Amino acid sequence: MPQRCTALKADGTPCKAWAMPDTDPPVCAAHGGGRKRPGAPVGNRNALKHGFYAQPPQPLITIADVIGDLAAKQQALSDHIDDHLADTDIVPNLVNLVKLFALHGQNASRLGRLLRDQRALSGEAADGIAGAIAQALDELSTELGTDL
Repeated sequence: MPQRCTALKADGTPCKAWAMPDTDPPVCAAHGGGRKRPGAPVGNRNALKHGFYAQPPQPLITIADVIGDLAAKQQALSDHIDDHLADTDIVPNLVNLVKLFALHGQNASRLGRLLRDQRALSGEAADGIAGAIAQALDELSTELGTDL
């Protein structure tokens, strides 16, 4: 004959679900009367604490670090191209040489943009423009004979 579950719910009231057959004491599937034990399977690693987010943050690299690294790689690429051109024993592979020159040009462009951005961030660019404007005004005031 079917029985009701004898377990108590989280709020303290009795569970009203039907108990699973052949359980002693009679409990429903939610309270452990099922064939499998309640909870995660043995060996489950879903809640494993790996500590990835607990690692201290890495220091931020500066634009000067990026410029230095790219300049060193640009120099190494230039040296590789020079070695490739200086080797007279082997006929240079023009396809590879064209790719190396294209890469050299791309890196030079990136390096130039990084240097421009570094100068703009440091405020030196504004000083240069202000100095040029001041010099132009001085020349105009001398030429016109008046103070500007």
